[in-house]
Amino acid sequence: MGDQELLDAVDLLARPGGRELVCARAGHGAGHVCLVASDAVDPSALRREFSRRYGQLRNLVMGGYADPKVTGRTGLPLLAPFGGELAEMRGWACGDRWIGCGAVRAGDGVQVVVLVAERDAPPEEIVRVVPPRRGTGSDDARAWVRRVLDLTGWEPLGLPVDWATVEEELGVPLPADYKELAEAFGGGVFSESVYFMGCGASLSFDLPAQRRAALSAARDGTYGSVSAAGPYDAYTPGGKGVVTWGSTEWADQYCWLIDAERPGDHPVLARSHDPGPWYRYDMSTAEFLHRVLADADFRPFGIARYDLGATFVPGSDGRPL
Repeated sequence: MGDQELLDAVDLLARPGGRELVCARAGHGAGHVCLVASDAVDPSALRREFSRRYGQLRNLVMGGYADPKVTGRTGLPLLAPFGGELAEMRGWACGDRWIGCGAVRAGDGVQVVVLVAERDAPPEEIVRVVPPRRGTGSDDARAWVRRVLDLTGWEPLGLPVDWATVEEELGVPLPADYKELAEAFGGGVFSESVYFMGCGASLSFDLPAQRRAALSAARDGTYGSVSAAGPYDAYTPGGKGVVTWGSTEWADQYCWLIDAERPGDHPVLARSHDPGPWYRYDMSTAEFLHRVLADADFRPFGIARYDLGATFVPGSDGRPL
């Protein structure tokens, strides 16, 4: 398979409710599918496209050495089929699937390998109606930013962001507390599982770049369930729709519902990794993020019950954006 054939095949296998994964490769079995890559495939370009579609990657094997801390929750199903053959492996979590792109030793060289494996996603939660509540004032929103900082022990970076340019592209002003979060943290990963979009150079964590990708996906329909879907489509200037500012490794999605006719209103919309309804939260971005990280009873999106810790790692390259 060439690059596009691999991307299309992975997209089909990774969709919710996809077919059972049984590998046809000799010595392999159920629980994953290996895809045959042609010699012309560019693994670097493939990894970039996977990151654009599925978010933050995990470095599982580099230079022939596997991450000794890797577990079933963090990508082990991508390594298990190959034993000691692997030279490289990167992984992406997407709902109940792992996506892997790496290389196996073959004679005196290496062969590119792409696979999709089963993944134990967090347990399904009972859907319940989220009642509306009064919006959070600006002073309260700043207090929630401070709570997120205190929770993670993070020292604010004070990153300079050209918000006028960002908001001009979006066509609408962004929440003040989100701007404070982005300047303090950049973009990166909370608790090893919650991805926060900042505004900077790292493609995986750059909100404007990810929004452009979402608009492209919505226009051509190639990415299926990866893009925003009705009744809330990706926001376009002058209209009404969603802008994604966060997600999780199991494909939960955190957005704002933006209406050009209500420029100061930014309710949070969230949906879980399984197909289902959107949930609307009339609270600030910082309050929603804090409750996701710290409130075990904040269902179905709170992650504190999984004991993942309150940590933050900036950027896909390990440096602040």
